[in-house]
This record gives sequence, C-alpha cells and structure tokens, in this order.
Amino acid sequence: MMRFPALYPDEHVYSAFIRARCLSGQMHLSTHRFFELNNLKYHWLRSQVPLCANLASVMEIMVLDNEQLFGVRLMHTPLAPWLMSAEEGTLPKELTHTGTRSNVEETPLSVDKRWKFCVACAQEEKGKLGVSYWHSSHQLPGARVCFTHQMPLHSLDELRYLDFTLPHHWLDKALPLALVGDWQRAWQPFIYIVSDRIKLDIDWPRRVKSEVIKYLNLEMGVKRSDRPKFEALFETMTQELGQDCLAGLFTAFAPHRQRRPNLLWLTLSGYSQAKGLRHPLYWLVIIFWLRNELPECRKLL
Repeated sequence: MMRFPALYPDEHVYSAFIRARCLSGQMHLSTHRFFELNNLKYHWLRSQVPLCANLASVMEIMVLDNEQLFGVRLMHTPLAPWLMSAEEGTLPKELTHTGTRSNVEETPLSVDKRWKFCVACAQEEKGKLGVSYWHSSHQLPGARVCFTHQMPLHSLDELRYLDFTLPHHWLDKALPLALVGDWQRAWQPFIYIVSDRIKLDIDWPRRVKSEVIKYLNLEMGVKRSDRPKFEALFETMTQELGQDCLAGLFTAFAPHRQRRPNLLWLTLSGYSQAKGLRHPLYWLVIIFWLRNELPECRKLL
C-alpha cells in the first residue's frame, strides 16, 4: 500500500497524494491501474470538494483517527468555509464524519473551479524543497490572488482536473487570473481571512450567523408571510453588492438568466425546497455584504 509523505504547510491533500504516487515509484502505472492497486475508486482530482467520498477514501490511506482526519481536512483542503453550512444543532465535525458526499458540491456556481497556483510560491518551493505543491488556500471559492505574495494566481483550462502534476509542471503554460471589478478585489482578503478565522475557531460560523440574524431582525423566526420583507432586503443587497458580484459567484445571476433567486430567502427562511447541505457561498455572500456591520467581521477585516 502506498504511504503518504508528510504534508507541507497549507498543502492540499490531493497534492500530497500526487507526491505519494511519485515517491512510491508508481508513476509508470496507468492511472486506472494505480487506483486499482491502491484499492481506490478511480476519480478525477477536483479542487473544491472537501466533503466528497472520493477525497475521504484517499485520506483513509493516511491511517488517522477521526479527530486527526477532521484536523487534516480542515487544514489541508478548502473545508473551512463549509463549516458555515452546518445546520443549527449540528457539530461542524459531523459534516465530515461519514465522507459520503459526492463531487456535485462544486457544480452550480460561477467561481473558478480549476486548480490554481502562485508562481512565486511554486518557484520558492521548488528551490527550497525540490518540489512545488498545490495549496489548499489557493482553491478557496473565488480566490484569484495569493494572499502571501499578493500576486495573481495562475491556471489553465487543462487544470479543471489534475492529471498527477504539480504547479512547477505548469509554470510555462498557465496564465494569470484577472481581477475584474472592485468586488473581486474586496473578496480576496475576505475569503482568506474568514477561512483562517474558522480554522482557528470552528465556533466562529455560529457566532457570525447569529449576528446576521440579529442585524436583519429575524430573531423571532421567519413566516411565509415575511416574503415581501425578504424581497425588499434582497433588493438592497443586490444594489449594494452589485450585479457583477452576484453573477461572479452564482450562475443564476448571469445576464441571460431571467429567474434570479432571492439568496436571503433561500439561506435564512427555512422554506427552501433544496435538499441537503448548501454550498457555503450562500452564507458567505451574505456575510460579505454585511461585513462592515457585523462585530465578528469588523474584528478581522
């Protein structure tokens, strides 16, 4: 059985998986044979699916107990924002306990889902370590700038799925990601800082969500008859965030789309018809909108 190498700081689990294949001398095998030999279901390596069963099966090779598995997933995948999606009464760790979610976690949203890397990080790592690696923080929803170097992240269409390559293999091919509009510039520190805060304090999502509910005067609960109130609130949210921001995060707000859902109603009302866990962008965009009004955010941003 293949053995995992030690994870580097902020290294994505799949990046260590790629290095493990190299170090075990199994790169000569076909990819399908490699998965078969290691008793793994064949799958593509996607960047933004921290709860999926395929990733869980790879992590099981690391031979960790449940507490360690949660810690590794929190620090070495883009899991932290997903703790925003934990329902009331659900412990954040319970989200990752079964590892049964599928890869559809990432499909309905506009954010770039390709693997991204920082050229400066890759070059520094290659010089110091002899190898570069994929950073979990660079795969956060909407991340387009390296928070360490304040440089654009790079990617390419071929990086929609990894083919057991590392960032230094793409240095001469990948292109920088552009920042379009003020909202994207504001989103960069927001997504990194919020993610880091959750890693340090997994109770932070509960507190900040409580502040949202208090700020919007929803502490007494929501009735179906409150829909007009939510329509007015969402109109304000749309005006203040801007159409470009909503379209940049949610496919439903693309210019050609006629039906545009009320994100506040879907996230806060409890009357949504959607089943299962929502992508964290629903909560994150609300917090991004109110970030200057919420005490928990003012401490950070």
